[in-house]
Amino acid sequence: MPEEMAHFGWEIEPWPATSLTVYATMTSKVDQRRWTLRLVCDNYPEWPPSIKCVNPQTKDPNDAKAWPQCQGFRPTTDLCMNISREGLMELHPDWQRTGYQWSQAGNPIYYVIVSLQTRLDDPSKYTPKG
Repeated sequence: MPEEMAHFGWEIEPWPATSLTVYATMTSKVDQRRWTLRLVCDNYPEWPPSIKCVNPQTKDPNDAKAWPQCQGFRPTTDLCMNISREGLMELHPDWQRTGYQWSQAGNPIYYVIVSLQTRLDDPSKYTPKG
């Protein structure tokens, strides 16, 4: 994953180093804005991570300015996406019955981060903030 991190400009930061929490900072190709997402990976790889956008300095997920205007991102609340614990297991448990299964195969966290980057790079799903 180090080559991909350099290619996409990702910054991955464990916090603290012994924690099951990781912060991923990525840049949208739409407007070059950087966003920091907190992935809580307890129960990994059995469950998807809990994902929230956070203020990069304070790590506060309740800062609405830290959340992009992006399909599936619900500021200060959660990511309503099938790659997040909130979306797949809490908001829409029915998704698991209709084909959206959490896969433990391969590198699931890499898949999650690539999926988030793809969403932030898609101008039909991401709207730059003014």
